[in-house]
Amino acid sequence: MANLLSRLLGPSPKDVQNMLNAYVQQWIDQRGPTWLPVVPIYPKIDQKAAVEKGYVSNADVFSIISRKAQMAAGIPFYVYKIKGTEGRKHLREYKSLMSGDISTVEALMKAQLIKTKALEEVDESDPVSKLLARPNPDESQSEWLEKCYGFLDTTGNIYIWKQTLGMGANADKPRSLHTLPSQYMTIVPSGTFPVSAAGYMFFLWGEMGLRKEEIIHVKYFNPDYQPDGSHLMGMPPLRAGAKTLARSDSEEDSATAQFQHGGPAGMIYNENITPDEQSMSQVGALKKKWETETWGNKNRGKILFSAGKLGYIQTGLSPADLDLIESGAMTFRKLCRIFKMPSAIFNDNEHATMANMEQFYKAAYTDGVIPMVIKMRDALNAFLLPDFGNTGDYFIDADFSNIPVLQQDMKALTEWLEKSWEITPNERRELKKFGRSTDPLMDKVWAPTNISMLEELAMPVPEVPPDENPYG
Repeated sequence: MANLLSRLLGPSPKDVQNMLNAYVQQWIDQRGPTWLPVVPIYPKIDQKAAVEKGYVSNADVFSIISRKAQMAAGIPFYVYKIKGTEGRKHLREYKSLMSGDISTVEALMKAQLIKTKALEEVDESDPVSKLLARPNPDESQSEWLEKCYGFLDTTGNIYIWKQTLGMGANADKPRSLHTLPSQYMTIVPSGTFPVSAAGYMFFLWGEMGLRKEEIIHVKYFNPDYQPDGSHLMGMPPLRAGAKTLARSDSEEDSATAQFQHGGPAGMIYNENITPDEQSMSQVGALKKKWETETWGNKNRGKILFSAGKLGYIQTGLSPADLDLIESGAMTFRKLCRIFKMPSAIFNDNEHATMANMEQFYKAAYTDGVIPMVIKMRDALNAFLLPDFGNTGDYFIDADFSNIPVLQQDMKALTEWLEKSWEITPNERRELKKFGRSTDPLMDKVWAPTNISMLEELAMPVPEVPPDENPYG
């Protein structure tokens, strides 16, 4: 700026030039540094970024989502027939219980008992049962479910394509179920209010339009309503956790950079040696002497002597000095909270002990896994059963009774059943996985002999005639 002012004013005396220089310096001092402030950069997380920057690129995100998906895939689906009008009533009660807190023995047993009153499993030859047992030629049910749940937690969406026969009497009935990659799917919104899905577009190999009836769409809630209808797609959990994901990546990059490019830990200097070219030979000699007298096990604990006043400047920081270890643990716990999974089941031992690990696994199922399985179950009932005309009499459900951490030993179950005399023997057999008995008496309620009705206890004592009273 001083040169610019000089050109505008022309040649000036020396005192004018000094005055201009002073003015420029004053302007710089008042304005302060011109560098931009350090602002963190966060990635924009959509379905594709959630896959590429989350599941595929971040080890912590991968471990959480894959573990949760495998746990959920271990809960199989079966097809049941509803036991008439009373069965529908019990089914509503059962669905309500399973959507609540089932972390106690009593709650789980009550839910399973009501299920036995509401549903009975259909034969394996049922077409829907066969389809769920083997969704497509390339995947078993557990493999298919793991893929579905993995996409749901990664992208917020599951898109299941129902491949139909195409011709014949069963032309519209699905013959296989294929989970499409969510990051290559988009929704075609309707042009009416309220906006809904009119169809879907799959654009991995070119563009392929899919009818709404061909897709089972399972999604997480997305409150970010947009005019283009993008809110019809579920919100990836990592969108809310974008800052936590960026922090996790930065911590990993910082630790790696420190290990790879940390360089020397510090520098030793001698105040008696001047920093000129002639003195560099002395520095080299000191360096060689230092390496000879300090390196190796033979020099462990050795006391060194040196002339002159020495100093040390630290030039590198270890991961511990940077607090990367503790910071990484805190970031991992935040990622676990995003996916509703306790960090303790991933060997985070801050609060975990052998005594309370069972409670952490219960929380993983009740808070994270089971709600996701129920969301999948409801979607199958709403968008798969109608294709087979089984909307009123059949129900697809997951077998929650086989979750190991929620199962109690046979002794605890027997003790609970002994206190629940209102349960029929056949219901007891079903809860114990023994199957029903054909004896009609096994469907009766058997009360203990020491139990009487209140009406009987309140009955008046009959009077005895005086002539028959032995005591007068």
